[in-house]
Amino acid sequence: MIISERGLDLIKDFEGYLRPLKDGGCIAYRCPAGVWTIGWGCTKGVKAGMTWTKQQAVEGLRRELAECEAAVTRLVTVPIHQHQFDALVSFAYNCGVGALGKSTILRKLNRGDVEGAAAAFLMWNKARVNGKMTVLRGLTRRRSAERALFLTPPEDAEPEPMAQKVEEPPAVSPGAAAVGGTGLIGGGALLADPAGVTSTAVAVKANAGQLLSGVDLITWGVPVLIVAGVLAFLWWSRKP
Repeated sequence: MIISERGLDLIKDFEGYLRPLKDGGCIAYRCPAGVWTIGWGCTKGVKAGMTWTKQQAVEGLRRELAECEAAVTRLVTVPIHQHQFDALVSFAYNCGVGALGKSTILRKLNRGDVEGAAAAFLMWNKARVNGKMTVLRGLTRRRSAERALFLTPPEDAEPEPMAQKVEEPPAVSPGAAAVGGTGLIGGGALLADPAGVTSTAVAVKANAGQLLSGVDLITWGVPVLIVAGVLAFLWWSRKP
């Protein structure tokens, strides 16, 4: 397996074709970590004052990437797809084959923990600047991009099948419905959550208020009082 055009573009975008010359070539420069670099991040045998043509920069990139491709092929012991391979080659090109070999990325991947391997990319965002380990924004962005590529499904992957039968939610018991569908007895949530009890009490009070708001006290109150008075008279008149 070799790096794809997508992986190559990712590397070129982050490395950049720096210190270009008017004739299209480029000249060596020191990276933020103090390493002499030329073209798209090439470092093998690079010295101060070295110049390359554009074609030499292309060949140099391919030459150093070939070493990274071989290392990924040798070090990874589980099946991987193209996007994962590209992300690992980009990492090895930037951090070094040795770094990949001792990384948590490789260890987790070879154990079958793809998610853990992807998360471990983000750990590699520091470089020694002026003798101090420093988080660099460019490294943080690159690790995030490599992680995203690593987690991208291959183009030939089948979509996840969609369930064509959805089960109906379980019916709510009458007792549970009486207190807003939560269940004061057996539900447990209300007893464990005082806020739930409060909200339920407020709801019951509001419902009671709505019920009484529709009652005409004058219309219904007078007959009730008359009936109560008659019953009281009959009871008193029967006393010995």
